[in-house]
Amino acid sequence: MAFLTENYVRQRATARARSKGLTVETALRRVARTDKERYDVFLSQTIKDREIVYGVYAILTEDLGLTVFCDWIEAPDTDRANVTPDNAHYIRQKLLRSDSLLFLDTHNADQSKWMCWELGWFDAAKGKVGVLPVVRDATDPYRGREFLGLYPVVEIDSMQKLKVSATPELLRRIMTPGRIYALATSFPLKVWAASSRDPLSYIR
Repeated sequence: MAFLTENYVRQRATARARSKGLTVETALRRVARTDKERYDVFLSQTIKDREIVYGVYAILTEDLGLTVFCDWIEAPDTDRANVTPDNAHYIRQKLLRSDSLLFLDTHNADQSKWMCWELGWFDAAKGKVGVLPVVRDATDPYRGREFLGLYPVVEIDSMQKLKVSATPELLRRIMTPGRIYALATSFPLKVWAASSRDPLSYIR
C-alpha cells in the first residue's frame, strides 16, 4: 500500500495558497468558515499539523468535492488545548452532523487529547470511521497504533487516486476462513464518504 506523504500534502497546501495569491500561513488565517447542516467528513486531526491538515482539507474539499468539518478552520475560537464540557459538547454536535470520520494519523496524532475521544465516540454512535495516514516519506513504513487496525485505511493508488481499503488485520477479523467473498474490499474515498453506510461493512 502507498500512503500520502508529508511532502505531497504540503505541496498541495502550497498550491492551494498560491492559487489565491497567498502564503500557506496567510491562507490558513483566511480560509472560508461556513457552518453547515451536514458534513460528509469530520476530519479528526491535531493543530500541530496545521500545514498538513490544510493540504488534506484542500484535497478533500477541492479535489473530491466533499464537505469537511475541521474545528480550527470552521471554529477558530475553540480552545483545543483544554478539554472542557462546553468544548466536548460543541465537538459532539459536529460529530452528529457528520456522515463519516477520518482520523488523520501523523507523527503528532498520538499527542492529541481529542482525537482518540472523537474516534471512539463516532465509532460507537455512527461507525463509519477511516484512518488517513500521512507518512514522512514514501519509504517510511506505516505502523499505526494497534487499535487503528480496527478501521479501514485511506491509501493512494498508482493513478494518484485515494481509496479506502480494508486492512489485512480487519479482513482477518471479519472474514470466515474458507468462505468465498465476492464483494469489493476497497472503494474510492469519495464513494465511501458519500455512502449512507460504510460500504466495507457489507463484507462482515
